[in-house]
Parts: sequence; C-alpha cells; structure tokens
Amino acid sequence: MNLPVPAFPSSLANTGKTLKIINSLGLTIDSVDYAEAKPARAWERDGAGYFYLSNDPKGGTPGAANSPKELPPPPADTDNSNPGDVIINEIMANPAGLTELPETEYVEICNASGRNISMNGWIFVYDNRAVALPDTTLSAGGYAVLYRASQNIFVESGGMNLPVATFPSSLANTGKTLKIINSTGMTIDSVEYAEARPARAWERDDDGNFYLSNDLKGGTPGASNSPKELLPPPANPDNSNPGDVIINEVMANPTGLTEFPETEYVEILNASDTDISLSGWTFVYDSRAVTLPNTTLFAGSYAVLYRAGQNIFVESGGVDLPVSAFPSSLANTGKMLKIINSTGMTIDSVEYAEARPARAWERDDEGYFYPSNDPRGGTPGAINSLKYIWNGKEIIFNEILPEPFEGGSEYIELYNRSEHSLFVFNLAIATRKSDGTLDTRYPLSSITVPVPPNGYMVLTASRKGVLDFYAASAEPSVYEVRLPLLNNTGSTLILLSTSDETVIDEVSYSHKWHDIAIKTAKGVALERIDPDAVSQDAVNWTSAISMVGYGTPGYRNSQSGQTGTTLSVSAPEYMPETNEYRIAYQVDQAGYRCRLQIFTLEGARVAEIASNQLVGTDGEIYWNGYGSDESRLHAGLYIFHAELYHPDGKRKAFKKAFLVRP
Repeated sequence: MNLPVPAFPSSLANTGKTLKIINSLGLTIDSVDYAEAKPARAWERDGAGYFYLSNDPKGGTPGAANSPKELPPPPADTDNSNPGDVIINEIMANPAGLTELPETEYVEICNASGRNISMNGWIFVYDNRAVALPDTTLSAGGYAVLYRASQNIFVESGGMNLPVATFPSSLANTGKTLKIINSTGMTIDSVEYAEARPARAWERDDDGNFYLSNDLKGGTPGASNSPKELLPPPANPDNSNPGDVIINEVMANPTGLTEFPETEYVEILNASDTDISLSGWTFVYDSRAVTLPNTTLFAGSYAVLYRAGQNIFVESGGVDLPVSAFPSSLANTGKMLKIINSTGMTIDSVEYAEARPARAWERDDEGYFYPSNDPRGGTPGAINSLKYIWNGKEIIFNEILPEPFEGGSEYIELYNRSEHSLFVFNLAIATRKSDGTLDTRYPLSSITVPVPPNGYMVLTASRKGVLDFYAASAEPSVYEVRLPLLNNTGSTLILLSTSDETVIDEVSYSHKWHDIAIKTAKGVALERIDPDAVSQDAVNWTSAISMVGYGTPGYRNSQSGQTGTTLSVSAPEYMPETNEYRIAYQVDQAGYRCRLQIFTLEGARVAEIASNQLVGTDGEIYWNGYGSDESRLHAGLYIFHAELYHPDGKRKAFKKAFLVRP
C-alpha cells in the first residue's frame, strides 16, 4: 500500500536520524535510529530488529518482503565475464560541428570475447558516477552505443543503440575515467580518455591506445573503427590546384540589409572548367578549421557558406551550404580566410578588409575586393556586381523637357550607351550655380532597377504628367523622383556619383538650342543627336520632331539614329492595313526640313502633306490620302514632289509618279 503524506519530509538526512511511530493515544509504537545512508541502497530490517543494506538489485523492496540479509551464493556461471571481454572502444565527448552525425555525445563498447554476454546487472561508470546498463545481450564481436535517452543518435547497421536515461548530460571535454563493471562487481574495462577534439571521436586500436578518428563523419558509432594510419590515397583523388576554387564574396556585417536576411556568409566559386568534389575540404576562418559539406561544386558555379539554422538567400543556380560549425560571427575588422582541399593544399587564401554595414566585399578578375555595387548589398550565389559602374561615363543625359505642356511634367532622360546593365542608385542629379558650385543634390537611391544596355530611363516628378502627353514605348522606364526645377531658358545639369561626387555627365542646355522654326517651346523636348558626341556641344542638340509628338521619353530620339551618305525620300506606299500611305526618308545629318506635295499629271497641286516640317535623321511620314479640299483623292496616277533643305544651305528635290488606290 502506498501512503502519500503531504507533510512528509522533503528530504531525509543522509547522515541518519531517529524515526518513530506514535499511536492516537501518544504511545510510541516503534522507534529506530537509521545509520548513514548509502547511495541507491535502502536500509532493511531483519527479524531481530537490526538494519542492513538491501541486497535487492533494485536497491530496495518498497511494499514487499525485505531482501535476504545474507545472499545465497550465485548459481554457477551466472556471470563469468573477465576483464577485457567487453571494452570501451570509442568516445565522442565533443560532437560540436558534426554534419553527418547528430551532435550527440556517446560511448561505444565492443564485445571482444568469442561468445554472447548478458549485461544484466552491469554498470557503466563515468568518473565516480555509476549508471546501470540496460538488461540486454551483446553478441560476440558486436558493438553497442551508449548515449543519453531522448537525444538523437546514428548507429551503423549491425550495431546496437543503448539509450540510458541517467547517461551523463555532458562528457567532460578535458577527459575523464570510464569503466565497465559486471554484475559481480568486477571491473571489465577502464580507460581515461584525453582532451576531446570538436567533431572527432577517440577510437581504440588493437593495443588499447586511443587515436582521433580518421572517418570523414567524425566517428564510427556501431561499427569497426577507422584505420589508425590512413592508407595512401588512390592516384589523383583530388587533383585540384590553387585558384580552382576561390573565395569570391564576403558578407561580414549584414546589419541593415532589407532584401536579404541579415546573415553573414562567404561565397566560393569554382573558377575551373571541371566539376570539383568538396569531400574532405575545409574552410579556415582565422585559425579555425571548418569541415565543408561533402558535395560537388560544378564548373563555374557558386556556393554560399553560412551557419546552419540561419536564413539565407541564394540566387537561382547557386548552392547554399549550411555549416553547423561556421563562425557565429565574422569579425567586422577583417580576418584571414582559406579554402584547403582534401590533400591539405591551400586552394585560396584572402584577408578581407573592414566590413561595411549591409555591403559585401566582392572579388574582381584580378583578385582584389571592392564593396558590392548591387543595390541589395551583395550577390550571393551569382556573378558579382560591376566594379566600375561609371567607367567611361556610360550614363549620359539624352533628352530634356524644361517647359512641359499645360498639366504636364518636366522630365530628364538618361541613356546607357554601354553594352552592360548599369545601376543609378548611387547617382544624383544637381544643377550648377552661377559661381560654379553645385546646388541641392537629388539622389536616385530609390531606383534599384538597372538601366539595360543601350537602354533609357526617364526621371520625372509625375509619371502621369509624362505618359498623358507622350507615347513612351516602355512605361516601366519612367520613374518618379525628386528633381531640381528646370529653368525654361536654360540651366546646367549635373549627373554625379554620390560617393565621391565624380561628375558623370554635364550639360548646360539653352532654349536657343531649339529648331529655328519652333515658335513656342512648350511641350517640345530637347534631344541629343549623337550619344557619343560631346554633351556640351550645342550642335549636338535640337528639338524633337512633331511626328513623334515633340518628345520621345523612354525610346530612341527622333533626331538620333543611322544617317545616310545621301538624301532620300520614297514615293508614297499604300498600307492596306491602315488605309494610309507611308513615305520613308533618310538624311545625312540632323536639322533637315521638308515640303511634300501631290500634283495631277497635268501639274495641278491637289494636296500638301508637309510644309517646312522638321524631320529626324531617318523615319517615316504618313499621309491619309486626302487632298487640300479635305476629300479623298480619286484613284489614279499622280505626281509626288518632295524637297529636303537644311539651314546650312543643302537642298534636294525629288519627283516621283505613284498610284492612288480606290
């Protein structure tokens, strides 16, 4: 019968105390004074009233007859094991950094005898702490792995896992004495392991000495130990050479990242033209070696190393390699990093400089590192950002609208005249004061999308104020940003780098740059004629033509393009899909005007398509087929007369017969 008592003492003294039983009349029924307590052994009473230590294997007999005071002799051959029959064969005291095995401490024992052995009543001793082993039989030559119950363990096929609830919660890394004691109290084996190494087990050789495991997993729980002396590797198992894999990007201070998780990482790149196995490779941070995952890095591909359990973003095509033993924090002041292959050869070694917040160090083709120019802060798992974004001043002013239509908005168009995408997030636009100093800088930091090669970007205070008045071929290329006010008569615009205020492009535009036939500049943009000519040259700018609505925001300028060596105008060509006539032209320079007329065969003028109209360097003019009397011309043969003339005196006339369709 169990009798729970709320006021029962919370702890009986191990040094001994007097105990009494008193009845309801206050009469002492029994009184004893128990001796000093022994761990895990009850004091039991004999028939004469004396107490002795319990001989029950459980340690006591609560609720049942006491164990015999004098144990009978054990039956023959109940446990005839001898020292050395079972040995302590492997010890994992510091599993930190294991990748293929759980980070669980364990002790492996091996039945070194030629017969099965029952471990009923056996004890495992850690230092001075005795732990009862499970009642099981260890087969001859078999392995069993002892570990703390509720933890994870990996045991090789054929081995036995023995979870023990009272297994030490932590094996000392500094080393301790371990013992195996059989049911008769005989010490079957005793060892003292040395200082533990991270993620490396101590394994026992045939002479009873211990060595660090040479298995790539870090240990061999439940299986035969790794070779003490490694066999020579097969021919060319790892023929990688310095430079085949390089440290390509380092994010040591991710504080402030917005598009990426704030996770430190190191990116490596297979710079060779062959796939490379990373089996047995190590990453070294300062003087700390970290085993890399056993994987293959394909030729030309990227892998991102980071601490397992943290969040990471890796570009599509890159490989994320979580590493449990990756440093918890990369020093912001800079450290030495190395990649070492399986033969111990250093494949790459770099020392990164002081980290910038939310900016990775990226490597150029010459092996030097520079702060990433990607607006996200880095390029994990992908090609690095451009080191010299503004090399050759490739972003230029291409079109300016200082005086918009009523209800419209001023705009500035930028053009990327290079063959690669360029970012503008670290550029700004300003105007120059009369004394030569710069006025307020208006940064373009909100624009995180690059300008494509040979592409355009339109900057304005109001997208609607541009798109409602002009046919922009690519609406996404129009961005709303704060800009300086553009003076209608002229001003000096500056495009500069925000980091060091290097001037990327500068133009002092003037309303006098408009074509002489423009009576009012309202709504008429100034277009750059040649993107490769000098920005400040007045003859390199002119008005956008009327045929494009006086502006070309987001696409090729009407006054820019391929010029011919001669002047040409085609006869009107009927376009059945629109019921119009197309007239194509090409000139040898910007600034030409045209006059286009239709005559009968008898010489009577019946239509004037254009009169003193500014044309681009090449393009098309459309005629609806109507005459001067605002009615369609009758079907038949007519004479088309065209004249091109330039302010510098060049002039050429064209006369061609053509057919008006019914």
